[in-house]
Amino acid sequence: MAAPQHLPGGMPLGAQSMPSAIPPAVAQAAVRWLLDLEPGDSATARRKRQQWQQWLDADPLHAQAWQRMAQVDSQLRGVPTAVAVQTLASPALSRRHAVRLAVMLGAGAGGLLAVGHSPLGTQAWLSATADLSTATGQQQRSVLADGTRLLLNTASAVDLRYSSSERLIVLRAGEIHIESAADPSPDPATGQARPLRVRSSQGWARAIGTRFSVSQYPDHTLVQVQEGQVELQLRQDRSQTLRLAAGEQGRIGASQLLHEAAAPASEMAWTQGMLVADDMRLGDFVAELARYRSGHLHCSPEAAALRVSGSYPLGDTDRVLAALSRALPVHTISRTRWWVTVERNR
Repeated sequence: MAAPQHLPGGMPLGAQSMPSAIPPAVAQAAVRWLLDLEPGDSATARRKRQQWQQWLDADPLHAQAWQRMAQVDSQLRGVPTAVAVQTLASPALSRRHAVRLAVMLGAGAGGLLAVGHSPLGTQAWLSATADLSTATGQQQRSVLADGTRLLLNTASAVDLRYSSSERLIVLRAGEIHIESAADPSPDPATGQARPLRVRSSQGWARAIGTRFSVSQYPDHTLVQVQEGQVELQLRQDRSQTLRLAAGEQGRIGASQLLHEAAAPASEMAWTQGMLVADDMRLGDFVAELARYRSGHLHCSPEAAALRVSGSYPLGDTDRVLAALSRALPVHTISRTRWWVTVERNR
């Protein structure tokens, strides 16, 4: 009788059935490890493999996510899954193949890597391929090459396309806040400062000495200006433009630009790591909080109509849920760490 095959961490291959859903954070971590592991036997490579082994051993879900990746790898290279499991963390895996596999994971590989009902780590794929990105619940501040200050909100990703003629930030997902800087390297051909623009799925936002935020939604882009001016431009018809002043906001749709009344200052509280509610429906509050928490956070219909006010730290969603339970007639029901419902007390 053949001896059972094991994952590098010691778990027998096939000893645990695949879960119906791997938490997005675990999927993202698995893809990051795939890209971080280095070939060869240098001290750095050995240290990273040791850290990877500790991560793999820390939770059965980690090993399951790794085995799920190996299943796709076996399809790509025509090797048995058991061989792929071992190879993913070995010097035999080239960087080029690791990147290719990571992209296939993000694209779904024709459905081979479905996690629950979605491809393994669409967010993980963005994290692996975007120039700058954040995980769920994470925020990141960066100073770009021209001195522009960029803040990425939860689950956001951007690419940076700086050239001799323009400074372009491509918003691939999520929400960003920008404090633009004067161009230190004008176009040598014209002597003109390079424009600083943000490109979204629907169009462009050009900064004119400003602080502003850009949020990507499935069917539109929201731009809010805190200082200076921003010019919006429609992607499908660049002759359509709209200039926003400080305190104003606008939306870039598929076929039109919309000027709207200014949003309340509380909507920019996320830039300070806070969620501010002023007599907000609890259902809306929980939906916003869910953006900063991995897994599923839901408010029951019975509790959704309650009203909530106050300032809450986005960096600790458990603390926020506990505060809600003290302030309102509600409690939380946790099936797992990844599935939480806010219910009204009976």
